Amino acid sequence: MSLQDAPGGFFQLPPGDPFPERVTVAWLSVLALAFALVCDPQENLSLAEITLRRLAPRLLASLRLLGPGADVLLRPETADLLLDRLLPHGQMLFLNERFLQAMDRETGAKASR
Repeated sequence: MSLQDAPGGFFQLPPGDPFPERVTVAWLSVLALAFALVCDPQENLSLAEITLRRLAPRLLASLRLLGPGADVLLRPETADLLLDRLLPHGQMLFLNERFLQAMDRETGAKASR
C-alpha cells in the first residue's frame, strides 16, 4: 500500500485530560505504526494531514523502521531533528518539494557522520 493510500483521518478529544480544551487529532497508519498530530481548534486540518503524509516516510527512513530490529528508542535525536525542521516550535509550515529535498539532503549528511 502506498503512503498516499494509507488509512488516516481525524478525531476529537474532549476538554480535560490531557488537554484543557477540545483538540483534533490527525492520524495516519503506516505499516504497523500510527502517526498523529494534535491540533488546536484554529489549526488547518488539511495542512496537518499533508504534514503527516510528508513526515511519516522521512521518519520511517531515518529511523530505519523498515528494517528488522529497529531500535527507535536509541535514536531520539533523529526524530527530534526531523520534527524540529518540519514542525519548528510545534508550528505546521506549508512545505514545498524543494525545501523537502534540501532537508532530506541535509538530514542524510548529518546521519552519515
